[in-house]
Amino acid sequence: MKMKNQGNLYQLLPLIGLIIIGTIGRYVLYGMGVQPFPNFEIIMVVTFLAIMLIRSPLALIVPLASMVGSDLLIGNPIFVGDQMNRIVLFTYSGFALIALLTLLNKNRLWNTLSQGRLKSIGLMAGLGAGSVLLYDIWTNMGWWYLMYPHDASSLILVYTAGLPFMLYHLISGLVTFIAIGLPIILYIAKKNDHLQLQPIQLRIIHKIPAVLLVLGLIALSFTGTAATIPQKSEVWVEKSDQTSIRIIITTDSWTITDNLVAKPGDTAYSVLQRSAQENSFSLDATYYAQFDSTLINSINNAVGGTDGNYWQYYVNGRLPEVGADKYPVTNGDVLTWSFEVPPT
Repeated sequence: MKMKNQGNLYQLLPLIGLIIIGTIGRYVLYGMGVQPFPNFEIIMVVTFLAIMLIRSPLALIVPLASMVGSDLLIGNPIFVGDQMNRIVLFTYSGFALIALLTLLNKNRLWNTLSQGRLKSIGLMAGLGAGSVLLYDIWTNMGWWYLMYPHDASSLILVYTAGLPFMLYHLISGLVTFIAIGLPIILYIAKKNDHLQLQPIQLRIIHKIPAVLLVLGLIALSFTGTAATIPQKSEVWVEKSDQTSIRIIITTDSWTITDNLVAKPGDTAYSVLQRSAQENSFSLDATYYAQFDSTLINSINNAVGGTDGNYWQYYVNGRLPEVGADKYPVTNGDVLTWSFEVPPT
């Protein structure tokens, strides 16, 4: 009886510990804004470790509890509000899907990772990258389903806009799985006889509840008001400074602000042109062959040369050294057009 109680304790401690690490870690990194780079998170590696170290399908509780707990700390609405808030269903089910796939392969993974060879590092890197890719593919589909018209062009737009963030997330997966996940697995493997944390072979009947839980979350992600096809005006990505270009056009008497998703080949000038079309303000420009550049004459009837003011553009607060039609811009940039006396 004592040994059984000891075994239960050794399962309960990592369950609680990983939930705390996941909750506090996500709150500190995301809620307090101390990420070393965008999309750096530890929930993915915590999910993997939970499945590998806890001898029960109840390990799936770890990522779900960590996400709910950290969302409450951060102040994120859960399952309520507009469609953007309901993306949590896709994020929760995304982590649960990663957990389920790990659960179904945990014994084979343990046998390779616990050897501590070069192959273990490669496998861990592959697990980190693969988990992130699967998760991002799933959640990006969620953004499309919740926030976009249900057509192929919108789906391509979502995945294209998400590529920079997927790259950062891939780096996060590689770093955390190799620097955190692998050392913990190796440590547990060496201390295994004492801690009794080696995963046991789970029978199919033990895996059924985990499969049903994940399938239930996936089904919930596609239900409710999320099933209503969004209109063009509800596109979320153009409302986000991170997945679109923030354009600010300003004079002493008025300011125009807009968000536009960058297209392949977009420049500071082409984005300005699209903003003028969508917001119905005037734009006049002249191409000068001798300079191979297009200069802005006026925006919204503010004509260059008035009181010594001309139109200058800045990207992320910096004054580029080339014409606006030659400067490429990408999602996440802040493009500012200012009617001012040119700097000397």
